[in-house]
Amino acid sequence: MKNRKHKLMFEILTLTILFNLLALLIGGYAMYQGSTHTYLSAKNDMIERDLKRTVDIIHDIIAPDWFFDFCHEHPQEILDITQDERNEIALEYDEVFQMEEKEAEEFLKNAPFEVQVAFASENYTCIALATNSEQYFNKYDSMFCIDIREKGKAYVYHEADHYDKDGNITKKSAKLGDEWDYPSQYHEAIEKILDSNSATIQYETVKKGKFKDHNCYIAYYPMIYDGEVMAVLCLDYNWDDFSAELIKQIRTFALLMLIGTVITSAILMWLINRIAIKPLSNVTSAVRGYMNDRDSAQARERLDQVSSKNEIGVLSDDIGEMTQSLDKYIKDLKDAKDDIQTLSVEVMQALAQTIDAKDKYTNGHSTRVAEYSRLIAMKLGLSEQEQDEVYYIGLLHDIGKIGIPSSIINKPTRLTDEEYAMIKTHPKKGFDILSQIKSMPALSTGARWHHERFDGKGYPDGIAGEDIPLLARIIAVADSYDTMTSNRSYRKYLPQAVAREEIEKNIGTQFDPDCARAMLELIDEDKDYQMHEMQDLHEQN
Repeated sequence: MKNRKHKLMFEILTLTILFNLLALLIGGYAMYQGSTHTYLSAKNDMIERDLKRTVDIIHDIIAPDWFFDFCHEHPQEILDITQDERNEIALEYDEVFQMEEKEAEEFLKNAPFEVQVAFASENYTCIALATNSEQYFNKYDSMFCIDIREKGKAYVYHEADHYDKDGNITKKSAKLGDEWDYPSQYHEAIEKILDSNSATIQYETVKKGKFKDHNCYIAYYPMIYDGEVMAVLCLDYNWDDFSAELIKQIRTFALLMLIGTVITSAILMWLINRIAIKPLSNVTSAVRGYMNDRDSAQARERLDQVSSKNEIGVLSDDIGEMTQSLDKYIKDLKDAKDDIQTLSVEVMQALAQTIDAKDKYTNGHSTRVAEYSRLIAMKLGLSEQEQDEVYYIGLLHDIGKIGIPSSIINKPTRLTDEEYAMIKTHPKKGFDILSQIKSMPALSTGARWHHERFDGKGYPDGIAGEDIPLLARIIAVADSYDTMTSNRSYRKYLPQAVAREEIEKNIGTQFDPDCARAMLELIDEDKDYQMHEMQDLHEQN
């Protein structure tokens, strides 16, 4: 008992720790997700503000449709032109700055090449200044303007330079005309931009090694001109720095929770042992003692040791009363059982033999029908109690033949109509006899209805289908099978194949389909006609 008590304490302690660990894991995950969501919400607001500010500047470039296409064709010329050359041409053609977008685009398409290069360089400088200044002040991991119209590729218009605190460039960035691999499977945000073709900022997290040497969080702002995404302004920052700090905080939180779990579990176990386990141990000891000794007085003495005033104390009192009631109940049950056993299996078998003795050709018929009925019930998945019931009913199903003259039962020639009518009275006679046995009311069902047919053409009542009690439907199949496979006054027993064919032919008419199929399974399993050999044995006995 002491070992079991310790086992219960160990189980409760284990469950307590497991539940606390589960709560810790769920809490940690919720904390991580919540912190991430809160951080990203704030970060996204800031990103959107910075992107929009930069895009507003870039939107001032001249003839963007023409410019972005021109960049693809002459990137080096745009990079090579000097500031003085650009300023000189821009000053000479300053009216271009006042033109509407379409007018400026038309002008530049037809302008001299050096003029095109100068104004393309003017636009490029605008993009570079906007992105470089944003990168300098906000210290993003990178900021760049790219063309993503070619699937899987990114054409670089400009990547912002990186500066130290003194304003010196610390990282060489991509220049106009460079191309990056940009596989769409790693950049779902690009796919969304191309599919929607709208100026909606898209975000994504790109795993380490797919794009950079660390995990990145990237925002894309589509730049749409004349209904088409001509470029995308992007910025990203190092996700690993934020993630590492967040995980560090979660680990600290988890350690504190673990320490709290250990302390809480120890206190909880002390309280549970005092309030529940020790009183329950006393109750269990009393119950087991009663089970072994059947001494309710001794059990009551042990239960009195439980001083708890909670539900366990109430349980203790109830068990004490229950043991006393149980003593009386067991005594009454034994007396009742002795009365019920008056109609024993041996008595029923003796009655069955008395019935079968009236017909010299069917000795053992009732026992065989009972055995077949039990096997059918087993096939149908009935309970053991129902299997026993159908066996007893099968033993006494023909008890009504006691009231039929032996001269009719053993007549070797064809019966007259009057004699057959007399034979057909045996179900009702059997019912009248067995219905007097109140302790087993189901006995009479087989006697009365084992000659009913599933289609309603049987006797004595002409009922059909499920109106016929199931146990009577089982006996009807078993009775017919034994009749066909037993010697009769007017013929020798039939071969098993003939009996099987006859049962199969009468499924749904004479026989309940389920009961008949169960009998067919038994026949098919009886490869060597063993059931008939059992019949021969009965006949020899």
